[in-house]
Amino acid sequence: MSLNRANPITTSMKWRTQIRQNLLVFQISSILLQRHNWVSLLQNLNLSTKLTPSLFNQILHKTQTNPQISLHFFNWVQTNLKLKPDLRSQCHIINICVNSGLTLPVRPIMDSLVKTHPASVLGEAMIDSCRGKSLKSGALSFVLECYSHKGLFMESLEIFLKMRGNGFIASGTACNAILDVLQRENKIKLAWRFYCAMIKDGVLPDKLTWSLMAQILCKDGNFERIVKFLDMGIYNSVLYNGVIDRCSKRGDFEAAFERLNQMCERKLDPGFSTYSAILDGACKHGNEEVIERVMDIMAEKGLLPKCPLSQCDLVIQKFSDLCRMNVATMFFKRACDEKIGLQDATYGCMLKALSKEERVKEAISLYHSISEKEIRVKDSTYHAFLDLLCEDQYEQGYEILGDMMRRGFRPGTTGLSKFISLLSRKRRWREVEDLLDVVLEKGLLPDSSCCCSLVEHYCSRRQIDKAVALHNKMEKVQASLDVATYNILLNGLAKNGRIEEVVRVFDYMEGLKLVNSESFTITIRGLCHAKEMRKAMKLHDKMLDMGLKPDTAAYKRLILEFNH
Repeated sequence: MSLNRANPITTSMKWRTQIRQNLLVFQISSILLQRHNWVSLLQNLNLSTKLTPSLFNQILHKTQTNPQISLHFFNWVQTNLKLKPDLRSQCHIINICVNSGLTLPVRPIMDSLVKTHPASVLGEAMIDSCRGKSLKSGALSFVLECYSHKGLFMESLEIFLKMRGNGFIASGTACNAILDVLQRENKIKLAWRFYCAMIKDGVLPDKLTWSLMAQILCKDGNFERIVKFLDMGIYNSVLYNGVIDRCSKRGDFEAAFERLNQMCERKLDPGFSTYSAILDGACKHGNEEVIERVMDIMAEKGLLPKCPLSQCDLVIQKFSDLCRMNVATMFFKRACDEKIGLQDATYGCMLKALSKEERVKEAISLYHSISEKEIRVKDSTYHAFLDLLCEDQYEQGYEILGDMMRRGFRPGTTGLSKFISLLSRKRRWREVEDLLDVVLEKGLLPDSSCCCSLVEHYCSRRQIDKAVALHNKMEKVQASLDVATYNILLNGLAKNGRIEEVVRVFDYMEGLKLVNSESFTITIRGLCHAKEMRKAMKLHDKMLDMGLKPDTAAYKRLILEFNH
């Protein structure tokens, strides 16, 4: 005789409940699929108390033959019944709509899921939603595209691997989206591995794939492989431009013109970028014959004015935008020799491009000309120039940055912090101090690590007044140090018997939630030495309440302070 026999009453109730729920799902699904006035009919059913996430998901399954109705009902439930669909339901509606071409309406749902769920969780849920359907799932490919377009390439690759593990194949469009983000982020090795994986899965490359692979090949610098592609008959303008650029940079103009002729024979129509690569190489190697030859061709094709100096601003800016700085510099010098006045924008384009190309001496020389002539350039130009100065040009960089700021430039947090860190590594503390004074007075906030290094330096030299003064300035602009540096400052103040300042700094730390066991220990010890036993005990109790009790040995030493 079984001792676990189910209670007949309980079983009957569950059975009846299940029947009622099945009837409700059938009723709602039928109304949605068969009635145009379904909104008014559903409002009479008092669904706010009956509809659960499970039933909601069943209704979506029943109505998936009409994706627009499913989506309309999905949105109506959220708006009118205040029911938040679970992850399973959201994945299901995305699957239904994407497979019917309704990608735009479900984009906000997908964007929200990307923000609120880890890729591993979202990937598993979407794969569960797609099981039993086509192995070339449009919904899963849609997910890959969404992550890639947001620049989240690691998440894209994580879901791609989950798809492969479950037998799903990504679409060519999704694979191109991943390749695109990988090449934009310069993840060349990852791009090659991904390309091999997509080919192994049977995803056929299209024109966009080859264009992306050409860009990846050029960034990889493997020009032998590019040449192999060309010789195999796999070619496009990007591949040819990469080879021509490489040949021109090393002065092999015979090979460059040979590839140029191949482009023309294959109807690829070389453009400004192609010819400018040869011209830039010729300027670099001082090959006057090639310079004149290419300029004549470009003028004949309308790529350059017949008389370039008549429109030198346009010419210099165009070459600068492509970072063809040997050509740009040639025209710049010719304009200067001819005493042709150039626009401020031309100087800005030149400085920005020289900075990006890390041509330090030329960039600094041009900046001095800009400063002397009181030329105004965009902040984006100064940001690029500051990035160059941060590389190691601190000797001149400090003076130049000060001059830029006097001219109204407000450096960004990243560039400013990078430069201050450079000065700190070189132990140029006076410059660090002066620069921090200026930027804090202007209300700028460098990374806390910059200020931390200076505070630690002050404390190590027992220059506590300077450390406190810097902290006070930071406090005014609501900046903060890290907890380790704060503890160094607390310790320095406590050793000098400056207990009121210890308590004030500790309170500021506590407001920022930056206290730890060491912070409490230093402050309690300082209060004990100042005979502030009641305050010390109160702080001790708070430390225990917060679960910040130090290790046994440190705690025993702290308790001994109360006996002094």
